[in-house]
Amino acid sequence: MKKATAALATLLILTTAGCTSSAHNGKTQAPLWAQGRQKPQNEAGVVGQEGRKVGETVTLRDEDGHRMRVALTGVAYRDALAKDKTLPLTGKYALAVALTLESEDGGTFKGYGRDNLIKWSYGPEMNKASRYYDAPWDGCIDSYTPWGKVAAGQPYLAISSMNISRRGGNLLIEDSYGSIARWDLPQEDTGTGTEPATKYATTDC
Repeated sequence: MKKATAALATLLILTTAGCTSSAHNGKTQAPLWAQGRQKPQNEAGVVGQEGRKVGETVTLRDEDGHRMRVALTGVAYRDALAKDKTLPLTGKYALAVALTLESEDGGTFKGYGRDNLIKWSYGPEMNKASRYYDAPWDGCIDSYTPWGKVAAGQPYLAISSMNISRRGGNLLIEDSYGSIARWDLPQEDTGTGTEPATKYATTDC
């Protein structure tokens, strides 16, 4: 009888713990995928995978769970406008990365928002895509911003920019579900798609 009572007490404790572990301020919190979103699958190119190369595609998801194929098609480096000045810059180079986005059922890619963060990293160094105030093409490529609606079955071309301290490193994109795509960046200009940005390297808009 004592063993049965102890087992019942243990079961009640485990059940109560399971019900309260996701509670916050007295309210039960469902996981993101249960709050009207699809549970993301473990797909190639996300957390734990080796860095991809220029030209390779990774599948991420937008904030509504739409699958988004993201390809890094080109990389270009230029001197930042204030490279030789003593200003508190985040880097001496302007990096332009060209992306092609595709989705079978459409979606919204937010390259500059809290979701879908685009970053550059090199060891402990990291910078966000929104920090490119000293890029030669700043303000010249608004139509290529990586923040827009992707029509179903139609490629969406985008260019993301950052000021960085050195060539190379990695390009990181985090989607709304925490999956992170990573590409290894070459140290020289490679691929295509950056031309709308780099044409302004020596010319004003």
